[in-house]
Amino acid sequence: MSPNTAKIEEKQINAVKDFCSKILKEYRRVIKAIWLLKQETERSKDLLTIVLLDDTKKVDGITKKKIETKVLEEERKIKKKYGISLYSSFYLLSDYWELIKHGSPTVFCEIREGIPVYDPSGFFVPLKKLLLQGKIPGTKEAMRDLIEKAPVRIKRVESLFKIKILEHLFNAVVEAGQSPLILVGVAPPTPKKLAENLKIHFIRKKQLEPEYPKYCEQIVKYWKEYEHREIKVDWEDIDEIAEKTAKFVSRMEKLMEIVEK
Repeated sequence: MSPNTAKIEEKQINAVKDFCSKILKEYRRVIKAIWLLKQETERSKDLLTIVLLDDTKKVDGITKKKIETKVLEEERKIKKKYGISLYSSFYLLSDYWELIKHGSPTVFCEIREGIPVYDPSGFFVPLKKLLLQGKIPGTKEAMRDLIEKAPVRIKRVESLFKIKILEHLFNAVVEAGQSPLILVGVAPPTPKKLAENLKIHFIRKKQLEPEYPKYCEQIVKYWKEYEHREIKVDWEDIDEIAEKTAKFVSRMEKLMEIVEK
């Protein structure tokens, strides 16, 4: 590890510790765990924390909104103090268990890549160990269940708010794209590397047309730009993304049938 890389990592660790101490000072009683996701490159200064809220302790909508507001405020302070962009995603404990139970590849990626920062009850660390030991396998049945849910996400588009719509479309693409890869024995890739894996494992075998990884790449890129607050989502973009997502999911279902045969 170069001196420069070590210096960046030390700065990141200090930033995360500072951030967590401020959040936990006010909301420790309802925060079950916090973990940090590994970076794609050593040079990246952006960090992502996952905050797990314990809704068995009655985390109502108002409390959740207060926590999110506090987190956003602390993220801005970290940016100003350390020059590091810190972003946070939230899960309720009950929702997270449902995702684990149904074998969500996205959640398993987060557990596999995550670095525990706050885990007083021993929730995250045992999960990570079990996953790395192969004790939580992603079965074919679980993957089939995920891809069957993807079209349902699309049908709910009209009834959701703008951002919620975009989130569902993004998840539909990730889950539908990961399912055929898992079926052929490939570990579920991160959303950023999903299109590349589809090209490697299916386009080269002439089982998939080039436009579908491009759809995947565009939708993941759009979601990440929104997530990093680089763009504002508008309805025209959502209409276009919804159309591409529908085509992508439908093609992944057909690809699953081909692979299974």
